[in-house]
Amino acid sequence: MTRVSLSLLILLAFSCATVFAEDADSDKFMERAAKTNEAVADAHVNLARWCLKHGMNVAGREQIDQALALVPEYEKAMKELGYKEKKVDGKPAWVLDEKRAPPAADAEGVRAEDREAYSEERDKLLREAAVEYVKLGRYGDKLELKTLARVAYDTAVKYDALNEDALKGAGWVKDDFDEWISPREAREREQTADALTGVPSPESMDELPGWTAEVFKSAAPIGVKFGPVTVIGSGSLQQQAGKYAHAASSLTAALLGGGVEDIRVVLAADATEHKAYCETRQPGIPGIVESRWILGDKEVEVLLDAKDEKLGLERVVYAVAVFEVRRRCGETTHPWFEIGFASNLTRRLTGRVDAIDFTGDASGPTESGRWKRTFRMLLADRQQPKLSRLVVVRDPDEKQAMLAHFFVRYLCTERAPALPDFCAAFKSADDIETALKSAFEQDSAQLDKLFIDWFERN
Repeated sequence: MTRVSLSLLILLAFSCATVFAEDADSDKFMERAAKTNEAVADAHVNLARWCLKHGMNVAGREQIDQALALVPEYEKAMKELGYKEKKVDGKPAWVLDEKRAPPAADAEGVRAEDREAYSEERDKLLREAAVEYVKLGRYGDKLELKTLARVAYDTAVKYDALNEDALKGAGWVKDDFDEWISPREAREREQTADALTGVPSPESMDELPGWTAEVFKSAAPIGVKFGPVTVIGSGSLQQQAGKYAHAASSLTAALLGGGVEDIRVVLAADATEHKAYCETRQPGIPGIVESRWILGDKEVEVLLDAKDEKLGLERVVYAVAVFEVRRRCGETTHPWFEIGFASNLTRRLTGRVDAIDFTGDASGPTESGRWKRTFRMLLADRQQPKLSRLVVVRDPDEKQAMLAHFFVRYLCTERAPALPDFCAAFKSADDIETALKSAFEQDSAQLDKLFIDWFERN
């Protein structure tokens, strides 16, 4: 919960939402909101004082920052940071007295029991603050100020994501597994379900391309058409592969623009078929047989996994997604966007992000598991990779792939209308920074800050 996120959420959202409310009722609500913010800010300041007294200066400063996010230039908080109010050029201003400012680092020898006590008090503060914002949300409901009430409930969720009254007020719902999901996640799942159910009925192909006889020698191949998507393979996954391939193309079109165009998906059941495909369709390319999916002209080939059928389907989604991104954005030596976009489609359609090879982890990286935990730890330690480096790197490492995944998810969630323009700019621009500024009106440094704020809030 950062100062930036709360400032944007509470101060801007409350004030902007009043535009849609009746003046008298909105004034009542804003007066109540100001009192709630000040009361919660007081709780942050009190906890900060305790932290500073016990040498936990970092935590103390964080609590003061959160107080200032709720009430900018709050006198109690500013004084704890060492500021004095003076006149500068005849105008009142806060001036820092370095001697009164708390140290930036913790004191030596902070006791473990004090840190444990801080954690307990902080968690108590968060729960109690959430209750106060739920009360504020209910007050907004009573005044029929739905937009303002929603902001209050959203704030309560940020303080305590286990408060069910806050979740309900903020529009969260439970899924089929009895897990709470946000309105954004619910909309995304609905769009994904529509893509999977909107696949055209399969039609058998009477004739196959002549080259298939050179690739599929041990078993006769079968071809199936799903509208513009064709699937050819010797196994039994044509129906499922076609469904996921068409859904991947459909979702890409919805997000990046354009329509679902012709694409052929070739399924290699084993390494022998994969090698034969490479020698037949992509001859003379060194090392290509080592890849588990191949991109060609309106065609992708995927090596299935004999032990994990789902992994084979993930590879289909991933390969089709990369193909569709390149169709719109062009080929590039800086693959961060296609990596992030493809891994997000894999997450949405199959529930996993195992199709990327990293670290030799047998189970592969998953967004809801290791990737999310790791990226949170990187942020907490301020060791996360920088977006400005990611967008120009030629061969991202795993940490950079994590950033690509979550950053592209941010773009698809919060900046989706600009994605088609970004693809067009990415395809024609001389450098990525130009493309970012053209589509989003922000450079990588500015987008990095917005993304981190979004990640921490979500």
